[in-house]
Amino acid sequence: MVKTDCNAVHTLNMLKSKLDDSSHLTVLQEGRYCWNAHFTFGEPATPESIERIKEKLQLPFSPAYEEFLLSANGALLYHDNVNGQWGFRLYGTRELFRANARFKERYRIDHSSYIAFAESLGDADLLLLDTTQFVNEGRDFRVIDGDSADPPAQWKTAARSFCDWLDRLVVAQGAKYWRWY
Repeated sequence: MVKTDCNAVHTLNMLKSKLDDSSHLTVLQEGRYCWNAHFTFGEPATPESIERIKEKLQLPFSPAYEEFLLSANGALLYHDNVNGQWGFRLYGTRELFRANARFKERYRIDHSSYIAFAESLGDADLLLLDTTQFVNEGRDFRVIDGDSADPPAQWKTAARSFCDWLDRLVVAQGAKYWRWY
């Protein structure tokens, strides 16, 4: 396992430190909407479980993404646990294969360089790592906004890297900041 100077694990730890005893955080979003977001974090993945899913997907993982999985094997971020219509489900190693099979079936793709690593709850949008777009000296991949209203050929970059995506998601308090412009 290669260690990077990626801040995704640091970002997660800082976020966890701000949660109340019931794993909630009061957030303010667009339109002065204030609500209590809920968070859950999976137990750390094992290096063996990461190797198994990489083999099943036949795609590489970046060191930054592996470090995230070793810290939290999946997570539910900014979840509206009252109505269930908002939040981000970051897949753990047990969910990745099934989620990627659904993604490929839905868009009729036989092979893809994308790894669907998260879904937006309340709509059908995905977040994907583009394994052909190395950044940060090969330590991370570009994040793609899998907007369900568009075909994959029209999907745009959501963030320069997984680390940037997670950091900015936390700063934006769970809003889809990549669609603000």
